[in-house]
Amino acid sequence: MRNAIIVEDEIGVRSALKKMLKLMHPGMKIVAETGSVSEALVLLKDHKPELVFMDIELEDGTGFDILNQLEDIDFKIIFTTAYSEYAIKAFKYSSIDYLLKPVDPMELKGAVERAFLSLDGEREHRELLEVLRNNIEKRPPKIVLKTTEQRHIIDVENIIRLEADGAYTSFVLKNKRIIVSRNIKHYQNLLGEDFIRCHQSHLVHVNHIKGVDKQGSLMMSNGDLVPISTRKRSEIVQRIKSL
Repeated sequence: MRNAIIVEDEIGVRSALKKMLKLMHPGMKIVAETGSVSEALVLLKDHKPELVFMDIELEDGTGFDILNQLEDIDFKIIFTTAYSEYAIKAFKYSSIDYLLKPVDPMELKGAVERAFLSLDGEREHRELLEVLRNNIEKRPPKIVLKTTEQRHIIDVENIIRLEADGAYTSFVLKNKRIIVSRNIKHYQNLLGEDFIRCHQSHLVHVNHIKGVDKQGSLMMSNGDLVPISTRKRSEIVQRIKSL
């Protein structure tokens, strides 16, 4: 039997989570629930759960107020959040699992399964939580990139461009290149309007565009030349003029 705690100030959400977990994860026991930071700290110490469902905004503070007061974070966390385009991007950038309210049963099932498959240690978990907090608080955004060898936490502003290689994507930074096993379309949707798709195989950061050379390629801040597809040329030229 796995033990879990719900830290959520909406009674309806807590009730729905318990009902869905009882049906989809009968091997999980909800040992406590609360909507406050102060009570959560006591419950976490007393019950030592394996999993915590945690809302960001609570009655007397935030989920981060709880995490900041813990010496050890030896449990998995699944955040619950109301819809906010900015908040969702913050979660996706940081690679931390979340559930949108109202919670979808299949998304809940998948999040719980991923939580217990994850082998991240305490230090790595804290790093991801700090990236999430950074992005939630609207500081210069960071993104987590996972390769087969390691996890990279990078400033989005340092991304010069992305280049597609089949199902893989190369991130070209100021001083290095990182190859990840997701396609470029995924990152086009995630990174948003500061990045433009100038070619089927290329996505560039507008802040790193220095101009267009005589051959019609984009000149980037690191000296790279990036092709512009014919059908994208007019759109790209207009975007550059607006910068």
